[in-house]
Amino acid sequence: INDMFRSPGEHVSYLKSDRFARDLLRLNRKVKSVLEDEPRCVFLQSPAYVFGDIHGNLEDLHFFSDNVWNLGMSLTAGNFVFLGDYVDRGMSCLEVVAYLLAMKLSLPQKVFLLRGNHETRDVNGWEEHYGERSFIHQCRDRFGDDLGFRVWEATNSTFDRMPLAAVIDQDIFCVHGGIPRPISDPSKEGGRIRDILNVTKVAGINPPYEHEDEDHQQVASDCIWSDPASEDQEARSVDRRTGYGDSLRGGGAICFGHRAVTDFLAQQGFSYIMRAHEAHAEGVAVSKGARVFTVFSTSKDHNQGSDAMAGCILVDFEKMQVINRSPAYRNQYVHRRDSVSLAMLSEQEIAERVKLGLITSDQAPASAGGDDEEYEEEEWDEFDEDDDETGDIMRDADVDSLDTDDDDGYVLD
Repeated sequence: INDMFRSPGEHVSYLKSDRFARDLLRLNRKVKSVLEDEPRCVFLQSPAYVFGDIHGNLEDLHFFSDNVWNLGMSLTAGNFVFLGDYVDRGMSCLEVVAYLLAMKLSLPQKVFLLRGNHETRDVNGWEEHYGERSFIHQCRDRFGDDLGFRVWEATNSTFDRMPLAAVIDQDIFCVHGGIPRPISDPSKEGGRIRDILNVTKVAGINPPYEHEDEDHQQVASDCIWSDPASEDQEARSVDRRTGYGDSLRGGGAICFGHRAVTDFLAQQGFSYIMRAHEAHAEGVAVSKGARVFTVFSTSKDHNQGSDAMAGCILVDFEKMQVINRSPAYRNQYVHRRDSVSLAMLSEQEIAERVKLGLITSDQAPASAGGDDEEYEEEEWDEFDEDDDETGDIMRDADVDSLDTDDDDGYVLD
């Protein structure tokens, strides 16, 4: 699997083979036992790299490999925190999952894989909505209906055991969607973190297993589905007492406003929230008084345009560094359909590589599944680094050093 990740173009036959499927089944069995030993909220120290949605985009994942852990994760100082949504939308879901699970198995105390809303059967099994870009379709298309379904179910069984949150330096709360509503007295020791820790070890969430109680299913669902409230939601629909309101996503999802963020950070003694779940063309965005960071680590498949960047954040004690993939960056193995490097390939070989996501069209495809997920809030200003690949901000920086057009978005000045 590591060889495949380094040079997928040389492993096309393996990626289509039953051997790859069997490797995935074995890998899932081993990683499940590792995840079962982890709490629902993991605690770690910086330095730590934090990544958002990847969505089957092997090209952007390879960018981070080339530039963040080019010597390998084991030889790179710090931890790696992935905030979920590894599958759907992109064409290389199986490759992304295989690589990240292999890294988790190899470096269980260094690599942390949180759960996103796409790590649920209701979402990654929704073939009618995502079509060929759905995880279940790619499993069945690659391995056949029977073996493909076994790989899909085994992987979802692993997803059921993934932690829902992480805390860096007892100061930064990391989650896919957002902060959960309290189900017990938040003033008691542990507060919302205790609620997350008490979520059952094996949780289906969407759909839930019979053993999941309603309160803790709500906690888990809030962690993977919620969003920061927009300025309009703050004014119109957010409850001023609790700071929560109904999300534009529908389906029982919630949004959280300034009051919810303030209460949560004060109760837990944290300073910041890092989450994913929403597409942003600059890769990283800030909101809620520069206390909520949204990280998005894929530049494709979300209607963000050809100049969209993939981002991550390095947390290093009192410093945060934003690392973005510039649109000008080109890797060595994902090619456009009109690339001269494909001139020696047959039409069948090209078609095989298109299915694996190794060949893309000249123009970015429309976002699969429409605009009901990972939408971009217009009120949110994003980091503008003039196409520099990195930018720094201090964790304890005065908010006055940030320029803002409204009370809900900040840009580095």
